[in-house]
Amino acid sequence: MKKLLLFGLISLIAGCATYKTYNQTDTGRVKIRGGVYKELTWDDSMMFKRMSWYHGMTLYFDTLVYHADPASPFSNWFSATEKEYFNKCEKLIVTVNYSADPTKISHVDFREQMRLNGYDDVVVNDFASALRNHPDNSNWSLKNYKILGFCKRSPTRIRQGRLVINFPSFHEIYINL
Repeated sequence: MKKLLLFGLISLIAGCATYKTYNQTDTGRVKIRGGVYKELTWDDSMMFKRMSWYHGMTLYFDTLVYHADPASPFSNWFSATEKEYFNKCEKLIVTVNYSADPTKISHVDFREQMRLNGYDDVVVNDFASALRNHPDNSNWSLKNYKILGFCKRSPTRIRQGRLVINFPSFHEIYINL
């Protein structure tokens, strides 16, 4: 009986050790509920598509992707200058990114992946401030995340309706926008 118990314990430890030695990706969704801008209040939700890169159980990089819609009440969070992107871009995307170890996957690496998808960086400081101050921000522990804007200029030679993100030694992730 002791040998069987010892074998089971060794198998469990070996299994756990093996689990922590590989790279994996995951996708999901994050919902931000409601918003306020000056005297306006709304109950709509802003849905982010989430992509995460792990080594075992250690999070290397995490990004939340929001396809900005000018008809959404959340567009009130954009400044007048930022709203100009709605007219100049085929698509305007806001990302909320976390890099646990920039030597593994960095914000620069993510920007390069967005560039390969046909997106340029844009400034969305007002939108970022409103999102940082939203009550759901603390629920999702986003204080260490960096908020970036990306514009897909029109017309582009890359006509896909999805993002393709590929970091070295990880499977590609596809997110439909």
